[in-house]
Amino acid sequence: MVFSRGSEWREWDLHVHTPASFHWEGEKFGADVSRNDQLVDEMIGAMNSANPAAYSLMDYWTFDGWFALKARLSQPDAPQLNKTVFPGIELRLSAPMTGRLNAHVIFSNETNDQHLKNFLSTLRLELTDQPLSRHALIEYARNAGADKLAKHGFAKNQVDADDLEAYRAGCSIAELKVASYKEAIERVPNGQAVGFMPFSTNDGLQSVDWNDHYAYALSLFQSSPIFETRNPDLWAAFCGLETHGNKKWAENFFEALRKVPRLAVSGSDSHRFVGKPGDNNNRGYGDFPSGKKTWIKADPTWKGLLQVLKEPAKRSYIGALPPKLDRVHAHKTFYIDAIKVRKASDSNLADSWLDGTEIPLNPDLVAIIGNKGSGKSALADIVALLGNSQQSAHFSFLRPNRFRGKSGEPARQFVGEMSWLAGDPCKMTLSDNPSPDKVELVRYIPQGRFEALCNDHVSGRSDAFENELRDVVFSHVQKDVRLDALSFDQLIEQQENVFRTKKIELRKSLGALNRQIVDIEDRLNPASRRNLEELIRLKRQQVEEHQAIKSQPAPQPGGELTEEQNQASLRLKEISDELTKLEAGGRTIAEQRQALGRKLRSVKNVGDRLAIFEQQYLELISDITDDVAAAEIDVAALVTVAIDRDLLVRQQVAIGELDVAHEKAGAERKVEMAVLTIEQSQLTQKLNEPQQVYQAYTIALKAWEDALGEIVGNGTEPESLRGLEERLAQVEQLPATLETRSAARNQLSEQIFLVLEEQRKARAALFAPLQDLIQNNSLIRDEYRLQFQARLQGSSEVIASDLFDLIKQNIGELRGEDESYGAIRSRFEKFLFENKEDAASFTDEIAQLLADSAQKAAAGVPGIRAVMRKEKDPADVYDYIFGLNYLEPKYTLLFQDTPIEQLSPGQRGALLLIFYLLVDKGRNPIVLDQPEENLDNETVVSLLVPVMNEAKRSRQIIMVTHNPNLAVVCDAEQIIRATFDRKNGARIVYQCGSIEDGIINRAVVDVLEGTKTAFDNRGQKYH
Repeated sequence: MVFSRGSEWREWDLHVHTPASFHWEGEKFGADVSRNDQLVDEMIGAMNSANPAAYSLMDYWTFDGWFALKARLSQPDAPQLNKTVFPGIELRLSAPMTGRLNAHVIFSNETNDQHLKNFLSTLRLELTDQPLSRHALIEYARNAGADKLAKHGFAKNQVDADDLEAYRAGCSIAELKVASYKEAIERVPNGQAVGFMPFSTNDGLQSVDWNDHYAYALSLFQSSPIFETRNPDLWAAFCGLETHGNKKWAENFFEALRKVPRLAVSGSDSHRFVGKPGDNNNRGYGDFPSGKKTWIKADPTWKGLLQVLKEPAKRSYIGALPPKLDRVHAHKTFYIDAIKVRKASDSNLADSWLDGTEIPLNPDLVAIIGNKGSGKSALADIVALLGNSQQSAHFSFLRPNRFRGKSGEPARQFVGEMSWLAGDPCKMTLSDNPSPDKVELVRYIPQGRFEALCNDHVSGRSDAFENELRDVVFSHVQKDVRLDALSFDQLIEQQENVFRTKKIELRKSLGALNRQIVDIEDRLNPASRRNLEELIRLKRQQVEEHQAIKSQPAPQPGGELTEEQNQASLRLKEISDELTKLEAGGRTIAEQRQALGRKLRSVKNVGDRLAIFEQQYLELISDITDDVAAAEIDVAALVTVAIDRDLLVRQQVAIGELDVAHEKAGAERKVEMAVLTIEQSQLTQKLNEPQQVYQAYTIALKAWEDALGEIVGNGTEPESLRGLEERLAQVEQLPATLETRSAARNQLSEQIFLVLEEQRKARAALFAPLQDLIQNNSLIRDEYRLQFQARLQGSSEVIASDLFDLIKQNIGELRGEDESYGAIRSRFEKFLFENKEDAASFTDEIAQLLADSAQKAAAGVPGIRAVMRKEKDPADVYDYIFGLNYLEPKYTLLFQDTPIEQLSPGQRGALLLIFYLLVDKGRNPIVLDQPEENLDNETVVSLLVPVMNEAKRSRQIIMVTHNPNLAVVCDAEQIIRATFDRKNGARIVYQCGSIEDGIINRAVVDVLEGTKTAFDNRGQKYH
């Protein structure tokens, strides 16, 4: 038989009996040869009808059933046997136990009959020490005592008198010497016999008391490649696997096997051809007890069985259906069934090329091998093309300078067809490319694409590598979180809009506060203080100088006054009082107009801020429109804003009217004062000389007092003595004010950090499903230590570069390029920014670093203005430091404890494959073109092989490879060997089969190992 699809899951029943077995429940073989042939025909019919693809005949003590089958099949009128049958035998060993210890041996179906007979003759019976034969069994029974025979239901006298009865008794009670059992197996040439011990089934090795007979049990335990059990936990333990049910004892169990995995099977142990449906005690061929079927993934051949013995965990299963087969049956539309290529109906091409190619594909791992230029990549490209891959730019065979030459020749002459286990086939001319709007049915990772992703990321030319990873991450985000987002970046944009708005508002407040702080620092500058003190000194000096020019008091005029002079004197007194009142009223009006000006400015500020708020409100409504619509919420009922602009207008008008009234009153006072002043001058002329002198003195004194008042002033007049003294008093209070403002700034910075932390947590939540997948996959979790971390990250280099655009690098720790960057880096690397304390400590240290440098540049001067570059504002530096603009939530992917940014191209390649094969939720087939190209052999074995073995459990993988570690160590279920015959019409030929297939096996050795001779030669040189 040819098994082109390679190793497939099939049911195997390695424990059935025939009519030659003394326990057979139907008609047994007799003397009638014709009737015996009929029974064999029934047996063939039963085997063909039952599900198992392979059987092993396990008759007690004899090969007669096997010989009868072979004899019948050699006859021309024999029915066709469509299944594989191995000869076998069931024996009983002498054992230290209450019951009996059964033992089986299974043989190659190519074993010579004489070797089977020699096997029997090597076996030695206990008690009689005779070779096993029918005669020896009869003698064994007749040498047994009556009590022994009676225990098994036989009478001594009948055994002695009847050969048939004696044979039946011998079959029931005989036991073999264990040593002869082992020796007989070893003597079968070419390893064509394999020991097969029942373990937890009837009369199995588990019944031996290991504590009392440890050496006996252990010797059989270690010498048997196959055991029979129907317990899945025991099956796993024999394979070296730990399960929930065996974890307490599996390690010691595997130690007893010397850590060599064993094949555990469940046979039907049928003693009839056809069982009774639903009757577990009357089983026929392929009727496994309690549905505990044996599944073997191999060709149903002796070489297939031997291959399974090497890796039973991967190639065997006990249960209703292997998980992968169950997956395939449930998702047939995701598994390619076959590839066909033929010439187009109108082709006139003479060369064959791919014409007539027809390849059935295995649903597991398919390895395409061949020498250079043999057509390996041709098949990969064709599968990708027919699967609507959008990677045609990276095709290596179907490209313009190769198979798609001028005008697409000769590719235009060929049509490819890809059929699926379910669904419509895909057809396409090999010169065409899939339309961009076609859904990709196959994920193709060609070598060129693979190298570009890895190498461009290292060089910084592309972020396609991270985009690939993001696509996989996005595929794991739950639909209720993903909503309408079509990509990872789009989801981040939608999710983090609120956080950005919060940060903008907080940073606005921070900016205003920083400008207040810079103003305070500038005012605390000792030079500013000295300037104020000097101004005060000058003002006081001015007061002293003004005091020096004060007129001497004039004497009160004496003597008699005329009536006219007396009237003039009295009126002048009245005018002086009135002018004093008018001046005071003028000052009051001026103060009132100043207050009205401040009110008017406040009204304008309120209007401006309301306009900004109104615009923000409109933007808010625009931003939430889709969300409130989706939530079926009435926006008007949710939030309304009412701004009474008329109130502002009325207030503005009222203030304006009042100001106009004050302005008018002030003008009227000025007119009145001018009239009084003229009158004062005229009346003065009427006085006598002493009175005129005194009146002049009074006017001069008044002018002097007014001038002094202007110099001294009050606290609201900043350039007056009192104003300057008030400003100096305010400077004394500035340190406390600065401390208050700085504390407020720290609180705002903390709030910004908390928003960033919210943003980080929200991003971490996106990775939660993927992190759960990693935690549930021991290979990814323990071996590759793959983990996602959403952290607040920044770059010390970026921080330094941004700061030094504003700050000079010429003093203290900030002198020189390397020293300056080192000062920032050393402080940045002290913190992980996992909490607000880290952020606060970093901002404080950087602010202190700048302040220390500024002190060295200008000792005693507060703030950092001394180290600012020309025309740069210290507030911008504070905004940057305390606004945490340099921190942002980023996801970091760790692979074997190494951040993604530090991985080599080879490690990146391995990581990509882990994502594609293990993490990606896609179920489409994956086509890999030489994935080992950028990896060393150690990485291939330690990383790629386990990944392949894990990935093929859940999807179909088609792989072009030159590496035996991938094709062989990964135990590819199907090997496709490509050859190119240039001599006979440029023909590409593909040979398909399993690694256990002889022809394919030799091809693997020749192509991947450089022939068996070369392989053996290398092996001899290794220690």
